[in-house]
Amino acid sequence: MSGFLLTKVENTKSDNITKAYQLKMLAASISVGVIAGIVTTHIRLHLGLPGHKVLFWLTPVIIARLLSHFKLGTTTGAFSAALTCFMSGGNLAGGIFGLPIIVFSGIILDVVINSLEKRQIPFYQAIVVIGATAMIANLLCFTKRLLVPAGPSPHFLFGNPGFWANLISYAFFGLSAGLIAVVFVRITNRYKNQRRIN
Repeated sequence: MSGFLLTKVENTKSDNITKAYQLKMLAASISVGVIAGIVTTHIRLHLGLPGHKVLFWLTPVIIARLLSHFKLGTTTGAFSAALTCFMSGGNLAGGIFGLPIIVFSGIILDVVINSLEKRQIPFYQAIVVIGATAMIANLLCFTKRLLVPAGPSPHFLFGNPGFWANLISYAFFGLSAGLIAVVFVRITNRYKNQRRIN
Protein backbone atom coordinates (compact mmCIF):
# COMPACT_ATOMS: atom_id res chain seq x y z
CA MET A 1 0.00 0.00 0.00
CA SER A 2 1.34 3.44 -0.85
CA GLY A 3 2.29 5.95 1.81
CA PHE A 4 -0.76 8.13 2.12
CA LEU A 5 -3.87 6.81 3.88
CA LEU A 6 -6.15 8.55 1.40
CA THR A 7 -4.91 6.53 -1.53
CA LYS A 8 -7.95 5.08 -3.23
CA VAL A 9 -8.25 1.39 -2.50
CA GLU A 10 -6.15 -0.33 -5.17
CA ASN A 11 -6.66 2.83 -7.27
CA THR A 12 -9.64 1.24 -9.03
CA LYS A 13 -11.32 3.76 -11.34
CA SER A 14 -9.45 6.54 -9.53
CA ASP A 15 -8.39 8.32 -12.72
CA ASN A 16 -11.78 8.24 -14.43
CA ILE A 17 -14.32 9.40 -11.88
CA THR A 18 -17.60 9.89 -13.70
CA LYS A 19 -20.07 12.72 -13.24
CA ALA A 20 -22.53 10.21 -11.83
CA TYR A 21 -20.01 9.22 -9.19
CA GLN A 22 -19.31 12.85 -8.32
CA LEU A 23 -23.04 13.53 -7.94
CA LYS A 24 -23.33 10.48 -5.72
CA MET A 25 -20.46 11.71 -3.54
CA LEU A 26 -22.00 15.19 -3.42
CA ALA A 27 -25.25 13.65 -2.18
CA ALA A 28 -23.31 11.59 0.36
CA SER A 29 -21.48 14.68 1.67
CA ILE A 30 -24.74 16.59 2.01
CA SER A 31 -26.40 13.65 3.77
CA VAL A 32 -23.56 13.27 6.25
CA GLY A 33 -23.66 17.00 6.91
CA VAL A 34 -27.42 16.96 7.51
CA ILE A 35 -27.15 14.02 9.93
CA ALA A 36 -24.20 15.67 11.70
CA GLY A 37 -26.20 18.89 12.02
CA ILE A 38 -29.16 17.08 13.55
CA VAL A 39 -26.93 15.21 15.99
CA THR A 40 -25.12 18.42 16.96
CA THR A 41 -28.43 20.16 17.59
CA HIS A 42 -29.99 17.53 19.79
CA ILE A 43 -27.11 15.97 21.74
CA ARG A 44 -26.51 17.64 25.10
CA LEU A 45 -23.54 16.16 26.94
CA HIS A 46 -23.13 19.04 29.42
CA LEU A 47 -19.38 18.43 29.47
CA GLY A 48 -18.59 21.99 30.45
CA LEU A 49 -15.89 22.03 27.78
CA PRO A 50 -16.26 24.71 25.08
CA GLY A 51 -15.80 23.58 21.49
CA HIS A 52 -16.65 19.90 22.04
CA LYS A 53 -19.51 20.02 19.50
CA VAL A 54 -16.92 19.87 16.74
CA LEU A 55 -16.60 16.15 17.45
CA PHE A 56 -20.20 15.68 16.32
CA TRP A 57 -20.16 17.69 13.11
CA LEU A 58 -16.59 18.02 11.84
CA THR A 59 -15.41 14.47 12.51
CA PRO A 60 -18.07 12.77 10.34
CA VAL A 61 -17.70 15.45 7.66
CA ILE A 62 -13.93 14.83 7.41
CA ILE A 63 -14.49 11.06 7.39
CA ALA A 64 -16.97 11.39 4.52
CA ARG A 65 -14.50 13.57 2.60
CA LEU A 66 -11.60 11.16 3.06
CA LEU A 67 -13.63 8.10 2.09
CA SER A 68 -15.42 9.67 -0.88
CA HIS A 69 -12.47 11.62 -2.35
CA PHE A 70 -14.98 14.28 -3.37
CA LYS A 71 -12.91 17.45 -3.70
CA LEU A 72 -15.51 19.74 -2.14
CA GLY A 73 -16.72 17.18 0.38
CA THR A 74 -15.69 18.98 3.55
CA THR A 75 -17.05 22.31 2.37
CA THR A 76 -20.36 20.75 1.34
CA GLY A 77 -20.65 18.70 4.52
CA ALA A 78 -19.76 21.61 6.80
CA PHE A 79 -22.27 23.90 5.09
CA SER A 80 -25.00 21.25 5.31
CA ALA A 81 -24.24 20.60 8.98
CA ALA A 82 -24.30 24.29 9.91
CA LEU A 83 -27.46 25.03 7.93
CA THR A 84 -29.26 21.98 9.32
CA CYS A 85 -28.19 22.88 12.85
CA PHE A 86 -29.53 26.41 12.43
CA MET A 87 -32.82 25.24 10.90
CA SER A 88 -33.23 22.70 13.71
CA GLY A 89 -32.89 25.37 16.38
CA GLY A 90 -29.29 24.62 17.23
CA ASN A 91 -26.35 26.97 17.56
CA LEU A 92 -23.16 26.18 15.69
CA ALA A 93 -20.40 28.81 15.86
CA GLY A 94 -22.81 31.65 16.56
CA GLY A 95 -25.85 30.52 14.58
CA ILE A 96 -26.61 31.73 11.06
CA PHE A 97 -24.01 34.50 11.35
CA GLY A 98 -21.34 31.86 11.85
CA LEU A 99 -22.25 30.07 8.61
CA PRO A 100 -19.51 31.79 6.55
CA ILE A 101 -16.93 30.76 9.17
CA ILE A 102 -18.08 27.13 9.00
CA VAL A 103 -17.95 27.18 5.19
CA PHE A 104 -14.49 28.79 5.24
CA SER A 105 -13.31 26.08 7.64
CA GLY A 106 -14.55 23.45 5.21
CA ILE A 107 -12.78 25.15 2.31
CA ILE A 108 -9.49 25.19 4.22
CA LEU A 109 -9.80 21.48 4.98
CA ASP A 110 -10.66 20.66 1.36
CA VAL A 111 -7.65 22.60 0.08
CA VAL A 112 -5.33 20.81 2.52
CA ILE A 113 -6.77 17.33 1.92
CA ASN A 114 -6.74 17.79 -1.87
CA SER A 115 -3.07 18.78 -1.64
CA LEU A 116 -2.27 15.76 0.51
CA GLU A 117 -4.00 13.41 -1.93
CA LYS A 118 -2.00 14.79 -4.85
CA ARG A 119 1.32 14.50 -3.05
CA GLN A 120 0.67 11.03 -1.59
CA ILE A 121 2.43 11.90 1.66
CA PRO A 122 2.96 9.25 4.37
CA PHE A 123 0.27 8.54 6.93
CA TYR A 124 2.19 9.96 9.89
CA GLN A 125 2.47 13.30 8.10
CA ALA A 126 -1.15 13.27 6.94
CA ILE A 127 -2.51 12.72 10.43
CA VAL A 128 -0.50 15.67 11.78
CA VAL A 129 -1.48 18.03 8.96
CA ILE A 130 -5.19 17.15 8.99
CA GLY A 131 -5.31 17.26 12.78
CA ALA A 132 -3.69 20.70 12.81
CA THR A 133 -6.03 21.96 10.09
CA ALA A 134 -9.09 20.72 11.98
CA MET A 135 -7.75 22.51 15.06
CA ILE A 136 -7.48 25.74 13.07
CA ALA A 137 -11.03 25.21 11.77
CA ASN A 138 -12.39 24.95 15.31
CA LEU A 139 -10.39 27.98 16.42
CA LEU A 140 -12.08 29.92 13.62
CA CYS A 141 -15.39 28.91 15.17
CA PHE A 142 -14.10 30.17 18.50
CA THR A 143 -13.34 33.60 17.04
CA LYS A 144 -16.93 33.83 15.84
CA ARG A 145 -18.20 32.88 19.28
CA LEU A 146 -16.28 35.81 20.69
CA LEU A 147 -18.20 38.21 18.47
CA VAL A 148 -21.76 37.07 19.22
CA PRO A 149 -23.59 39.02 21.96
CA ALA A 150 -23.45 36.17 24.48
CA GLY A 151 -19.70 35.71 23.98
CA PRO A 152 -18.06 32.36 24.63
CA SER A 153 -19.92 29.62 26.43
CA PRO A 154 -20.35 30.62 30.09
CA HIS A 155 -19.68 27.17 31.47
CA PHE A 156 -16.38 25.42 32.01
CA LEU A 157 -15.64 22.16 33.73
CA PHE A 158 -12.65 23.35 35.72
CA GLY A 159 -13.98 26.65 37.01
CA ASN A 160 -14.68 30.09 35.64
CA PRO A 161 -14.03 30.32 31.92
CA GLY A 162 -11.35 32.59 30.58
CA PHE A 163 -10.06 33.44 27.14
CA TRP A 164 -7.10 31.04 27.30
CA ALA A 165 -9.13 28.21 28.80
CA ASN A 166 -11.69 28.53 26.02
CA LEU A 167 -8.97 28.81 23.39
CA ILE A 168 -7.20 25.68 24.60
CA SER A 169 -10.48 23.77 24.79
CA TYR A 170 -11.44 24.70 21.22
CA ALA A 171 -7.96 23.82 19.97
CA PHE A 172 -7.97 20.45 21.74
CA PHE A 173 -11.34 19.37 20.41
CA GLY A 174 -10.56 20.57 16.89
CA LEU A 175 -7.32 18.58 16.91
CA SER A 176 -9.15 15.56 18.31
CA ALA A 177 -11.80 15.72 15.59
CA GLY A 178 -9.14 15.65 12.88
CA LEU A 179 -7.13 12.85 14.48
CA ILE A 180 -10.19 10.68 15.09
CA ALA A 181 -11.33 11.10 11.49
CA VAL A 182 -7.94 10.20 9.99
CA VAL A 183 -7.44 7.17 12.23
CA PHE A 184 -10.97 5.94 11.48
CA VAL A 185 -10.36 6.20 7.72
CA ARG A 186 -6.99 4.48 8.04
CA ILE A 187 -8.55 1.54 9.87
CA THR A 188 -11.43 1.39 7.40
CA ASN A 189 -9.10 1.33 4.38
CA ARG A 190 -6.93 -1.36 5.93
CA TYR A 191 -10.01 -3.47 6.61
CA LYS A 192 -11.16 -3.04 2.99
CA ASN A 193 -7.75 -4.03 1.67
CA GLN A 194 -7.62 -7.14 3.85
CA ARG A 195 -11.07 -8.21 2.68
CA ARG A 196 -10.03 -7.78 -0.96
CA ILE A 197 -6.88 -9.86 -0.40
CA ASN A 198 -8.85 -12.61 1.34
